[in-house]
Formats: sequence, C-alpha cells, structure tokens
Amino acid sequence: MPQDYDISVIIVSYNCLDSLKACIESLEGQQRVRLEMVVIDNDSSDGTAPFLEKRSLKHILSQKNLGFGAAVNRAAERAEGKFLFILNPDTIVPPLTLFKLLEYAGQDPQAGIVAPLLLRPDGRQQLSARRMPRRRDIMLGRGSPLHLFGLVAEDAAGYIINSGDDPMEVPAVSAGAILIEAALFRKLGGFDERFFLYMEDLDLCKRISRVNKKTVILPSVSVIHVWRQSSRQRPYFSSYHHHLSVYKYFVKHYPTQLPHNLLLLIALIAGLSITFVLNLLRPRGQE
Repeated sequence: MPQDYDISVIIVSYNCLDSLKACIESLEGQQRVRLEMVVIDNDSSDGTAPFLEKRSLKHILSQKNLGFGAAVNRAAERAEGKFLFILNPDTIVPPLTLFKLLEYAGQDPQAGIVAPLLLRPDGRQQLSARRMPRRRDIMLGRGSPLHLFGLVAEDAAGYIINSGDDPMEVPAVSAGAILIEAALFRKLGGFDERFFLYMEDLDLCKRISRVNKKTVILPSVSVIHVWRQSSRQRPYFSSYHHHLSVYKYFVKHYPTQLPHNLLLLIALIAGLSITFVLNLLRPRGQE
C-alpha cells in the first residue's frame, strides 16, 4: 500500500560508503517531516550493496554505472513522496532542513526547485547557484584549466554569490541538494539521460523556467557538502564526461549555432587534453 510521505529523498551512490552512511544517519535525524529514502547504487565495489541490503530503506542495486541523471530517474519511479529531494551522498543534512524546504515550497506555488545553501565542512559557502551558462563561462568554470591553475574566480564563470538570508530566485542551481515536486519532475520527463554526468541540473532548471516555474535558493537553510567525493576518485572519467556534457548542452539548446558549437568543441577538446595532463602531474591525494 502506498505510504503518505511528504518527501522521498533520492541518493545516487558510487563507491562512497563512508559518506553514504553519514548522510543516511543525518537524514534519520530529520524532524517534522514524513520521509522515505530511496538509494540507488551505481555498481559500487566498496561494500555498498551489502550495507544497503541490511537496511530497512528502499534501494536499487544497478548492475552497471547508469550515470547520475538516469539513476535519479530510476529511483524516482520507486518514490512515493509528494516531493523529491535529490541529494548527493557526500552531504550532512541538519535536522530541520527538509521541513524548512518543504514549508517554503508550500508557500510559493511558483517555486519549481527549492535548494538550500551548500556549505563546505569548514563553513565556507560553496557556490551552487549560477546564471545559465554561456560558452565563455565554460572556459572559466571549475573544470577548466584556467580554474585549475587558480587564474580565475568562480564568480567569473557565472556563479552567483549570495550575501543575505532572504530567498533568492536564480536561473539555476546544482543538483547536489534540490527539492522538486514529484509530479513536476515526472511531467518534465525527469533528467535528460543524454547527460551521463554534469549539466543535467542546468538543463532541468532551463526546462523548469519554460513551464513558468522558478528556481529558488534559501540561504537561511544549509546542507554541508564535501565536494567531489566520488568524482575525484576517477578524475579522467569525470573530466571526460564533464566536457562531453557541456558540448551536449549547447548542441541541445542552441542547435542552429553550428559555427559557435564547433568552436566550442575544439576548445573543449583542448581543455580536456590540458586537464588530463594536469591530473597526471598532480600529486596523488591532492584535491
């Protein structure tokens, strides 16, 4: 029999068992909200499957790495909550977080996505809100060689720095922690599975704006995020899919701009090559 859940928390895990355990523990401490957890594991090899099989929570054990967006979509099919809270496993969620996000969503029917502020473990803000990317923004972004060399600041790549506590409408947010009504997510077809990793969140925000809904970040509500716990384990794999997803994003949304997209492709190939070399030269263990 279907349960009456306010929120289904969807977590995609991949070789991050210790982080996943801490995340689940923080979710078990949520207050004033009826929630279920749906964890989908992308064929981890670190003991995640036996751990999930012993827990009384919904879980899906994929026999291959589906990627982030596709895995979320599979979990959403099993979710019974009115809202979905899509959450990275390398997060800690304070006790009233989900209640506060749900409360705001109930007060603002135009809010398609409601997101908390993401904080690093040391309390510094992690920039997760941004304008819709332009091609030059990508050249300055977190995955670019210029950023890896420390030559550009994050806000130069379109990230939005928050300076207050009031709810803030933004063009897009990272999918590291977002609340969205389940019916809206399904109406939009979920994440576009052409994006294996990265850009699926910006694509979703863009599609939400097209149905006259908005994306809102609540600076007064925070989630602690240990950035790139999974991706840093496979830097070449992550870099490849980041660059590929960037190209797919611009081809999807600007299909008639062929010369610009071709130039972008050339720049992405060059940037990916440099990034591979930098990762090769980077001392092991350095983030």
